[in-house]
Amino acid sequence: MVKTEAITLIKEDVLALGRMVDCTIGEITRLLQREPAASLSLVEEQEEKINQACYDIEEKCMDLLLEREVLSAQEIRTLLGATVIAAKFERMADHANRVGRLATWAAESEVDIPPELPEMAGVVHRMVQEVLLSFLTDSADKTEEILQRDNQVDYLHDFLSKRLLSELGEREPEEAQMRAQFLFGARFLERMGDACCSIAKRVYFIVTGQRFKQEA
Repeated sequence: MVKTEAITLIKEDVLALGRMVDCTIGEITRLLQREPAASLSLVEEQEEKINQACYDIEEKCMDLLLEREVLSAQEIRTLLGATVIAAKFERMADHANRVGRLATWAAESEVDIPPELPEMAGVVHRMVQEVLLSFLTDSADKTEEILQRDNQVDYLHDFLSKRLLSELGEREPEEAQMRAQFLFGARFLERMGDACCSIAKRVYFIVTGQRFKQEA
C-alpha cells in the first residue's frame, strides 16, 4: 500500500474513533439531563469498541513507521500524533463511562444532579466536535477557541467543587457520600476538557510543526 494512502486510512481510523467518543459524550450528556431514551449500556458498549480501535491505530502506526519508506516530517508527526490522539480519546471514553454510571446511579436513587454537570458535559461535547473538525481539515485555526472553551469547563468545575465541599460538613453521611460522587464526576469531566486541549495542541503541531504557545 502506498504510504500516502496508508496514512490517510489511519487518519480515517482516528476520526472514526473520535466519532465514537463524540457519541459517548453525547449519551452521557443525555444521561445527566435525565432523558428517558439515554442508555448506559450504549456507553459501555462503545467503550469496548473504542479500546480496540485505539490498539489497532497504534499497531498500524508502528507498522508504517517500521517500514523502510522515507517519510516526510509532517507524515512522521501525523503518525506519532495519531497514536497520542487515539490514546487521549480512549482515556476520555473511560472518564465518560464513569460519569455515565454516576448519572445512572443518581437517577436510580432519585437524586438531583447538579446542573453544572450536564453543562460541563455539553461544553466538552462541543470541544470534541471541534477537535475532530480540526484534525479532519488539517486546520490549526481552532486551537485557541478550543482552549477558551476549556476555561468554561474549568470555571464550572471550580464553582461546583467549592459549593459541594462547603456543604459536606452540613450533611448526613449518606448525603455527603452523594456529593463526593458528584465531585468525582466534575473532576472526570474537567479531565476530559483537558484531553480535548491536548488533542487540539497536537493537531496544531502536526499541521505547523510548531508547538502551540497560548497568549498570556
